[in-house]
Amino acid sequence: MKTITKGPDTQSAQSVDLIKRFWSGWLKPHASILWFATLLMAVVAAASASYPWLFGQVIDALAALSAGAGTTPDNTPNWLTPAAMATIGPLAIIAATLIKGIALYASTVLTNRVALAATTKLQQDLFAKLLTLDFARLSAEPSGAFSSRFLNDINAVREAVLRAANSLVRDILTLVGVVAVMLMGDWQLALVCLLILPLAIGPVSMIGARLRKTAARAQHQAADLAGVVEESLGGIRLVKTYGLEKAESNRVGAALSTRMSLLLKMAEQKGRVDPILEILGGLAIAGVFAFAGFRISQGAASVGTLTAFIASLLLAAQSIRSLGGLNSILQEGLSALERFFTVLDETPSIGDRPEAVTLTRGPGRIEFQNVGFNWPSGTMGLDKISFTAEPGQTLALVGPSGSGKSTILNLIPRLFDPSAGRVLIDGQDIGQATLASLRQHIALVSQDATLFDASIADNVAMGLSGADESSIRSALSAAACDFVDRLSEGLSAQVGPRGTRLSGGERQRLSLARAILRDSPILLLDEPTSALDSDSEARVQEALDRFAANRTTIVVAHRLSTVRRANLILVLNQGCIVETGNHDQLIAKGGLYAELAALQFQTGSQPNDQSISRG
Repeated sequence: MKTITKGPDTQSAQSVDLIKRFWSGWLKPHASILWFATLLMAVVAAASASYPWLFGQVIDALAALSAGAGTTPDNTPNWLTPAAMATIGPLAIIAATLIKGIALYASTVLTNRVALAATTKLQQDLFAKLLTLDFARLSAEPSGAFSSRFLNDINAVREAVLRAANSLVRDILTLVGVVAVMLMGDWQLALVCLLILPLAIGPVSMIGARLRKTAARAQHQAADLAGVVEESLGGIRLVKTYGLEKAESNRVGAALSTRMSLLLKMAEQKGRVDPILEILGGLAIAGVFAFAGFRISQGAASVGTLTAFIASLLLAAQSIRSLGGLNSILQEGLSALERFFTVLDETPSIGDRPEAVTLTRGPGRIEFQNVGFNWPSGTMGLDKISFTAEPGQTLALVGPSGSGKSTILNLIPRLFDPSAGRVLIDGQDIGQATLASLRQHIALVSQDATLFDASIADNVAMGLSGADESSIRSALSAAACDFVDRLSEGLSAQVGPRGTRLSGGERQRLSLARAILRDSPILLLDEPTSALDSDSEARVQEALDRFAANRTTIVVAHRLSTVRRANLILVLNQGCIVETGNHDQLIAKGGLYAELAALQFQTGSQPNDQSISRG
């Protein structure tokens, strides 16, 4: 396999494309503000460039007055006397400083506004894009990778926009103004400087190219670090119970050490820019002094001219150093932009097809016709699955872990698409239906009751903007959520991040209330009671039985108490249906189902806690 290396030309072309795309998509709406900020920065540059000229004029005027000269030197404007220049010059410097300060403040505020607005919109667009990506794609992404883009990468982009908007135009215009002042003062001295300073372009460009690669590695590693920290803190109960504090500390420490080495490498690469520019600046100043001494001895230049040149050179060196640092910041920002656009350019495989139609609401009859499913790795997940789930009945999926139960459940709302066969709802192929209409037919209650850091009412009415308080209360009552009435804030009570202010049973009942309020003809249950105690399970199961009476229910469950209620049980093994029937029929067959049930009976567990999965 050949490794493709991006050359300087390729990277430059790619950088131009990234900048053009970012401009057209996120900066262009703020073009008028940017143009006004650019005008203000031109004022800043003009004021900065005027300093050396004013310094030179004042020094020559003071020198003339000190020597007792009453006439204007040849190299100063004829309409100004030394006495007048000695008075007007300081006032002009104060005026230039005030103008520069006001323009600098206004341009900084405006560019910050643009940078924040553009990057915030970029974050919003990224999140909106993430919501459209395939479930499998999002599930496969390392933990913390996307949050790293939102936090670390966006900061790099924002900093690049700010520095480019504030420094690029200002420093370039300052350089132009300073060079103009130098050429007007003494073009021969100016040539000495202009021949030396461009030598910095090559080394600075090479450093920027290397920094771009290191920045990309650092941004990827930041995502890995975020994932490691999130995993450790998210599993803190297990970490403490198993005494894994030292192991986790070492794991996070290793990730931090890797990040530190990458950041040090970036700092080392950035650190090369200033010494190069400092050395070249020193050479330029030394050349000016040497050549100016010769010019002054010949009477071709004055001390004021030399002073103006040195001031101009210092300003030019400052601008060049700023532009050199800007190159480093831009390379980091472009690397982050590339990561953003990689996600924005992804095309989800699951979406509305061109001929998609609205799925007509019916009783919710589900039919699988020779459905097969393969994972992206090529591993077979399901093989020729065929069954029918009738309205008003409960169908249970049981079997060892990895047998395909959850895959079947995920195919119904098209979180996955089958590799072969069809899934029908009320005789309609769900692959030909719009996703929005399909998912309106489905309510889900899973083992991990997902709640958001919002009020109880907001969590129950999630996705139903028109739900009123009476319908929410009815759903809560149907889901046995009597605990809500005991809360001082009632429906307005905040559940906390992931529902942490509620017990497991309360979270599960709120999840069920959400499904009841949705009033969909199909109910999918993914081990809804497996994490509950006996009392909570009984409350949730009773509510489920009432709610499932008039709709099609498919349940993945390990507990025997849940499975025994099903009208039909499908026993899966290695992606195939190996047995079908109700509980009594399957026990009588003495097959896999009977074996799994017998294994649980042998544990001596109560029937309420028996599981029919050995995985």
